[in-house]
Amino acid sequence: MTPQARGIKLIGLYRRGVGGERENAGRLLLTHLKQHDLTLYDLDQSLPVTQDIRALDQYRDGAALLARLGDDPQGEVLLQLVDAEDLTSAEVRRVLDRVDLDRLAQSRLEGSAHVAGLPVGDLQQAAARVTPDQLMAGSGSLAQRFLQAIRQQHWNLQHPERLIRASDPLAQHLILGLVRGLTGQTGQADAAGVRAHLDPDQLTRLRTLMAHHLPHLTSRALAEAEALAFSSVRTLP
Repeated sequence: MTPQARGIKLIGLYRRGVGGERENAGRLLLTHLKQHDLTLYDLDQSLPVTQDIRALDQYRDGAALLARLGDDPQGEVLLQLVDAEDLTSAEVRRVLDRVDLDRLAQSRLEGSAHVAGLPVGDLQQAAARVTPDQLMAGSGSLAQRFLQAIRQQHWNLQHPERLIRASDPLAQHLILGLVRGLTGQTGQADAAGVRAHLDPDQLTRLRTLMAHHLPHLTSRALAEAEALAFSSVRTLP
């Protein structure tokens, strides 16, 4: 067994070990590194150039996969990275730059369409509207972000964008809350009011809620704002 292979085996024992078994594996690994003048990087390129085995405690599967990305002509590592949930934002961007979103959609949408009870063609149309910026604004693995963005785009295609006029920022935020509570989707405030994707029934329901409850919600929000300012005086510089 080569020194590298032996070192990799000891890393595995350290990661899987508990209690005294883990401590013993750590001592053996440290001795092995010093004896053969190796660093953790020599054994796993996702690890730093150090003999300090404490670096193993910050090990991430996603980082290990990224270290293998350049030596992966078949794309198997890239497929695993698409589902990795421990990537940083910069790492997600790196994977996104390499992945073919059309192929990803083809491989994932049939199952998603079956679960959602939707035609695959509808989701494919929605997938074509997804942009890299939308994916970067999401959360979770790249695959999870992609499916979230597809569902959002599908919603947008099925529900026309409406403008609910409101120039007062407080009214805008109250309307945004009503939209989210009514539809489960987010709207967007701008200078003219709130833009949200709503079908005719939802738009009618929103206007009814605004007429019946917006004055009361406004009064309550203003009272809570005053109370917040009052309670913050002691902490303000």
